[in-house]
Amino acid sequence: MATARVLSMNASRPGALICGLAAAVVALPLLSQNQPPSPGEPLVTIKDLMEKTITPATDQLWRVPETPTNAEWATLEEAAITLLAAGQVSSLGGTGPEDKEWAAQPAYQAFNQTMIAAGLDALKAVRERNTSALLAAGDVLYPPCEGCHLLFNPGVTGAQASE
Repeated sequence: MATARVLSMNASRPGALICGLAAAVVALPLLSQNQPPSPGEPLVTIKDLMEKTITPATDQLWRVPETPTNAEWATLEEAAITLLAAGQVSSLGGTGPEDKEWAAQPAYQAFNQTMIAAGLDALKAVRERNTSALLAAGDVLYPPCEGCHLLFNPGVTGAQASE
């Protein structure tokens, strides 16, 4: 209905219709240049994803206070959710020169799935306010991170990863 009304109003003013169509023709290529990739296509490099989301999230999950406060539990929950979301994105690869090749490797996917599983365990532990289970999830999380770094990005291990 609204479209018909707009067309009807513009049809009574041919100049306005021509100007509107001309503006659309000029703007369309500009709009399409700013469109993100289709769903399922990575938007950033794996390196960016690691440095900006995964490393800060895992650092939080590995530094669990002995008796977390409500605010600390909230921070830990955010870290677990961030890790899960980033792990899902990481499984797609990234826009870096070797990212797609890495993500296609069974070992990369296995490391990534172990990271996601540990993230799910961490989230469950946080929501249950179970410090012991959260520490155990962190113990499971560490080996796939180190293994993935050793295989796909040698030199980025341990303390170097969080610098």
